[in-house]
Amino acid sequence: GVEFASEQSYIGVIGKLFAPIFHPLGFGTWQAAVSFIFGVLAKEVVVSTLSILYVGGSEVADEALIGALQQVFTPLTAYAFMAFSLIYTSCVATIATVKRETNSWKWTVFSVTYQFALAWLVAFVIYQGGRLIGLQ
Repeated sequence: GVEFASEQSYIGVIGKLFAPIFHPLGFGTWQAAVSFIFGVLAKEVVVSTLSILYVGGSEVADEALIGALQQVFTPLTAYAFMAFSLIYTSCVATIATVKRETNSWKWTVFSVTYQFALAWLVAFVIYQGGRLIGLQ
């Protein structure tokens, strides 16, 4: 892979630091953690970040990315990942708007924390519930 995509790069080290948070959700890899970190900049970069980390860039065929992700995600973990991605913390522009509109760091931090916690809980229920009924 690309040096940026290396597990030993700074971003890889940061991803490994946050990966355990996502382990109970079924996608506790450093790559998934990094995709969510970059996703705070803009939600649409979650998938392109995975593309860079798993297959070296966004110019690759969709089939290459699909094949790489099928090695890492089961249908159940993919569903939990998608739910988390849709619900978790808004992008930086939205966070800045919340701060500006509420004129409060307290409400801004609450908003970010609440969205992250809700996303974590929904993904946890999907993954662990799916495992409980044998969908893994």
